[in-house]
Amino acid sequence: MRIVVVEPSRTVLKAVSKLLENDRHTVGTFVDAKEALDFVKSEREVSVLITSVELTPMSGIELCWETRLLSGHDRAIYIILMSSNSEEQHLVNALDSGADEFIRKPPAGEELYARLRSAERLHRLQSELIRLARVDPLTGVFNRRAFFEQAQQSREARFAAIMFDVDHFKRINDSYGHDVGDQVLRAIGREASSQDGIVGRLGGEEFAILLEGADLDTAAAYAEVLRTRLAELSFDTTRGKLSMTCSLGVAEGRPDESIDQLLKRADTALYEAKEGGRDRVVAASGALDAHETQWSGLLRASKRDAADEPSQTQSSTSRGEPRTGWPNNLEEITSMPPDGAATSKTGRAFVLDDEPQVATVVSKVLEACGFVPRQFTAPPAFFTELKDSPPELIVLDLSLGQSDAFEVMRHLEVSKYQGKVLLISGRDEATLNEIAQIGKNHGLLMLPPLKKPFRPADIRQRLSGGQVSDRPLSNTGKQQAAADAPGEVTVQLVEALHNGWLEVWYQPKFDLRSFSICGAEGLIRARHPLHGIIMPENLLPPPGDPSYEPLTKFVIERVMSDWKRFAQTGAQLKLSVNVPVSVIHTPAFISLIQSLLPSDPTFPGLTIEVTEDELVRDSERAHEIANQLKLYNVDLSIDDFGLGYSSLSRLNDLPFAEVKIDRSFVSGCASNKVKHGLCQTVVDLAHRFGAEVCAEGVETADDLRALMVMQCDSAQGFLLAKPMPAAHFAPMLPTWSGHLLRTLLQGKGQRLAQSA
Repeated sequence: MRIVVVEPSRTVLKAVSKLLENDRHTVGTFVDAKEALDFVKSEREVSVLITSVELTPMSGIELCWETRLLSGHDRAIYIILMSSNSEEQHLVNALDSGADEFIRKPPAGEELYARLRSAERLHRLQSELIRLARVDPLTGVFNRRAFFEQAQQSREARFAAIMFDVDHFKRINDSYGHDVGDQVLRAIGREASSQDGIVGRLGGEEFAILLEGADLDTAAAYAEVLRTRLAELSFDTTRGKLSMTCSLGVAEGRPDESIDQLLKRADTALYEAKEGGRDRVVAASGALDAHETQWSGLLRASKRDAADEPSQTQSSTSRGEPRTGWPNNLEEITSMPPDGAATSKTGRAFVLDDEPQVATVVSKVLEACGFVPRQFTAPPAFFTELKDSPPELIVLDLSLGQSDAFEVMRHLEVSKYQGKVLLISGRDEATLNEIAQIGKNHGLLMLPPLKKPFRPADIRQRLSGGQVSDRPLSNTGKQQAAADAPGEVTVQLVEALHNGWLEVWYQPKFDLRSFSICGAEGLIRARHPLHGIIMPENLLPPPGDPSYEPLTKFVIERVMSDWKRFAQTGAQLKLSVNVPVSVIHTPAFISLIQSLLPSDPTFPGLTIEVTEDELVRDSERAHEIANQLKLYNVDLSIDDFGLGYSSLSRLNDLPFAEVKIDRSFVSGCASNKVKHGLCQTVVDLAHRFGAEVCAEGVETADDLRALMVMQCDSAQGFLLAKPMPAAHFAPMLPTWSGHLLRTLLQGKGQRLAQSA
């Protein structure tokens, strides 16, 4: 293996180097951490870094952190930290900074050799996993995620994009078989990757090529050559020779245009090539209009055999659009302004971490994001300054020597801290998420936590609301607070209603006994003419706002209209909507239900989802309404069950036909004993009361299997399908089948929406 050793003592450096050379490794030695880092950057063959903690001016902890970030998703580097200090906390901080091993200095020969043998095995495995994660296994080109990562790393000022797919590919699969279809795709991958450019398979028979340094004419000529070469391919089949053609769309990048926007323009040109007779190249002209800029990946959903999922936002962190402008190391980022044109500071930030070297690294990352950081290694000084001058952001490590994050969060709650809190740690993500949820439950504005080490872009994504989730129609105050994140567009609900911007998107529910689709939840979205899709947290007003009444009328009207549309496909779905209790209690609500529900005898009914905390406030009145709604084939469902923290025994007092277990308890229930026990208890109690149970937020096949063992009735979540517009949802209904769900459970698929 090629190994880099960094050690300030030349005596120790020489001894370690001799040991490694005796074991037939290629060794590079450095006494300066920055020189070592530059060497590791330039030499991708380096597979192991052995560094001392005791380095100056860049510490070993900082070198480890930067090297781990340098390795990223596309490079495997095994890191061993050496130190004469073997205290447990010192070891923990070393591992949290990204190290794989920690050994005493100077290392003994046999111990070092044994650790390197382990490093070699793990490095080989990690390298293979990286390859598998980045390469499309069928065609050998980049997969979708790796393609966008490569595009993000491009530093060319000029570039062009080509989008292309196989004409009538479904006919090839249907007539000649999927094995021949796979043969066609493999040949396309070989031809496309034999030339210059970043080539990726975005899904199905759809490919993209990014040409660096190319203008529109150059890209169009490139595409024409590729079209000709693909048309000349011939395949031997049992039914004779097969040839095929491809349609290609080309677009040249524009200033300040994202990769996602560029590909959308190339995608528009591809559609024009299809409409013009196929087997041709069409170059895009003009910018996207306001309507087109609202979409990412669903430009031709109703007109193609296979379409990608729609993006849920048009932010810089939308699926497929890379975050741009961030260099790869801390030296670069500390000398540049934050992302974007603005150079002013975002605000002040406190960093509380008991390891000074780690706190220094985190502070540098925050500086790159535009903050003025102040670092603390112990809570007392932190509490004192917090009282006098609270910052806009607190970055908090879980373990703080004699204290911990729980103590700090309790103090923040008592002092009514109004800023944002970001948890960081080297611990597992499940633990981080659970503790962050506890902070939310105590009224703190918790950002999605970060596992060490992390990049500046990771913090910026948290602050810009890059990780969003669907909120119910009946927003709570804590959920509404998420709308205050900087960088997000907030739209007034009244304005959206008046201008006709509102839409209802649908996320399917699957029966875990028959494996078939059994219903769908309607979720509100606004399509802004300039800012694209607006999520609920940036749209819905605080609870009790009078605009919820016209919103409820709009949603139920739209859902009932869409139900008829879905029924035409043969799917008799029971749809559900979120409605605040404040609306349900109004005298006009029952009249609204009477006027909007269809008279069709096949109508399976409507489910109204109400959050647990709203139901428990007035369970007696809810009982009356629930019994009245049953007369009109309308059931109540307790949404987000578990977040209200009501006693499980109170289930008997609440009027419900369904309980939806909150995603915070579903996520990780297969491996977390506490979550597993809670989910099982809810399932058992709900069944005892004659109600069904739906698990929300299912994201892994392991959790899905665990829920099935618990005898949970139904499930919904990103693993199965993301929310989508009715125009995309209706054509998918015939494709969702028990076979697809079984394939997913066997680990042979990704989301059902992708498989269909």
